[in-house]
Amino acid sequence: MFIVFEGIDGCGKSTQARMLADWLESRGIPVFLTAEPTKTKLGGYIREILAGKEAIDPAALALLFTADRYEHIATEILPALADGKIVICERYYYSTIAYQVAQGVDRTWIFEMNKYATNPNLVIFIDVKPKLAVSRKAGEEIFEERAFLEKVYSEYVKFADMQRVDGSKDAQAVFEKVKGIVSRII
Repeated sequence: MFIVFEGIDGCGKSTQARMLADWLESRGIPVFLTAEPTKTKLGGYIREILAGKEAIDPAALALLFTADRYEHIATEILPALADGKIVICERYYYSTIAYQVAQGVDRTWIFEMNKYATNPNLVIFIDVKPKLAVSRKAGEEIFEERAFLEKVYSEYVKFADMQRVDGSKDAQAVFEKVKGIVSRII
């Protein structure tokens, strides 16, 4: 099973992904927890861009994310799934679409680039409004500004294949909702 957590910066994806992994592992279920951008050299370069250390064209950034994803799928996600693990991933192609479309990149073009990507069995969108999300973040990345996150949020809500969970509550309350969704399908 392949589970993806999505949402704008500051929504609590990392916390919920870790809580889900811990909960599943405590039940003897093997889990592979991962994230995009990855921890590879390419993922590190993307993180430098996101930290504002280098400016890059938004379409080029979409290409970098997609290249990082291709390697991620081939070297980590598919092998973990083949080993019978539940793969939990923070961010996937939904993020590339939402963030880069908010930067002005063509949505159809990004979809086409990601046609090869393994489709997740479940996508959980941690739904937090930008005002709250910005208050949770330290502004460490180039995309963590409220006006931009408003655009990103409006792109996220266009996806019809995500389970939306209200992320404005405390982490444990949000996790109870996440756990309920996951429990129904595993």
